Amino acid sequence: MDRISKILQSRIKRKIVIFFYENPQSVDSVRGIATWTNIKPKLAKKALEELAKDGILVAHRGSSTTGYAYTQDKNIISQIEAKLSNAIT
Repeated sequence: MDRISKILQSRIKRKIVIFFYENPQSVDSVRGIATWTNIKPKLAKKALEELAKDGILVAHRGSSTTGYAYTQDKNIISQIEAKLSNAIT
């Protein structure tokens, strides 16, 4: 199983990836993403950090908060797009 498929098996990570896939220009905090995706903040934070470590998201760390954004890596984006479109069809 490839890396992207493994990541998308997690329900929480999948919801977050879909959020950023549908809103690729978004930059938001743990609290904001938890609200948009209806995930408990503690669970969202863990998943966001793991997705950033995996290169799916970029963590923009400030002095008081971290904003998360979708990767700009075209290869990763196309892999995610292929996996999500295959799941829908």
